Amino acid sequence: MGDTYDSAADADADRTQQEGLLTALGGWDRALRRDECGAWCIMGKTGKVYTWGDGKTWVLWVACRSARQWTATKKRLGFCTVTQDCDEEGCLRQHALPTPEQVLIMRDILGIQKRRADSAETLERLRARMATLNEAQPQVNRALEPQD
Repeated sequence: MGDTYDSAADADADRTQQEGLLTALGGWDRALRRDECGAWCIMGKTGKVYTWGDGKTWVLWVACRSARQWTATKKRLGFCTVTQDCDEEGCLRQHALPTPEQVLIMRDILGIQKRRADSAETLERLRARMATLNEAQPQVNRALEPQD
């Protein structure tokens, strides 16, 4: 990874800003990670989101299959400002946290998976199941060990 940030504090501030957007998008936690250059970004199947660098706004990079799809995508993201307009991809600036309607559009266009929302009962059932599996794990490991 390169020296993307001047300091650890800059990296932390960038991540914090990204976490705020990820929460607003209702995206899954694994979408927020470092890219190949070490910058924090929200990664989707068809796009990425970076901070703009001012601590308040973001830049969306979107890749489309065709020029026609890119034109339609720009219309759907009309609440953003186009900053780079290429043939089948581009960058758009998001000036504020998205509204609920904008969230649906952004997640769809960028291919960001929605965070799983489980009820308290479901979470308790999953925890109990994991506890049971964890208790059984040592027995499985012993059974798999070679016998002398």
